[in-house]
This record gives sequence, structure tokens and C-alpha cells, in this order.
Amino acid sequence: MDDYIKQFCGIPEKVTVYDKQISANKKMAVARLEAANVSTDEDNDLVKDYVATFCRIRMVTEPSSVFIQSENARLADIIVLLSYGRKKT
Repeated sequence: MDDYIKQFCGIPEKVTVYDKQISANKKMAVARLEAANVSTDEDNDLVKDYVATFCRIRMVTEPSSVFIQSENARLADIIVLLSYGRKKT
């Protein structure tokens, strides 16, 4: 999933300077999914999108309020889809 997160965030695969930050953010995102009692299966496309979106929010320096609001709305929508839109895997 780390390569997917890098691609989603616009980071080239071979750049490793952000790997620790991505790993920490990924752990936080998965913990949030666990708290929401939804799937944490990394093969689930919605889980990938949630984790990648969470990482993108955390990695942007000085994000605008509009960016944060739109990304948080995306995270909320993904949680709803994980809760009601598909079977928990």
C-alpha cells in the first residue's frame, strides 16, 4: 500500500525520505478505521483510499482550509461507504 500512498500523494516511488512519515500516518489512519469498526483490509480499495487521503492531508505543508474541508469530507464519505456500502472484509 505504501507505493499506492506515494502515487496518490504525488511522491515518486524511489523517494524514501517520506517513508517514516507515511508509515506513521498509515498507522494513525488504520487506528481510526479500527475505532470506526470498519474494515482495515489493505486489499480493500476503500481502505486504500481512506489511508492515502489521510496521509495526503498530513503531508501537505500549510494546506488551505478548503483543501482540509474537502479532504475531511472525502474521509467521512469513505467511512460511510465502508460502514454501509460494502461488506466488511
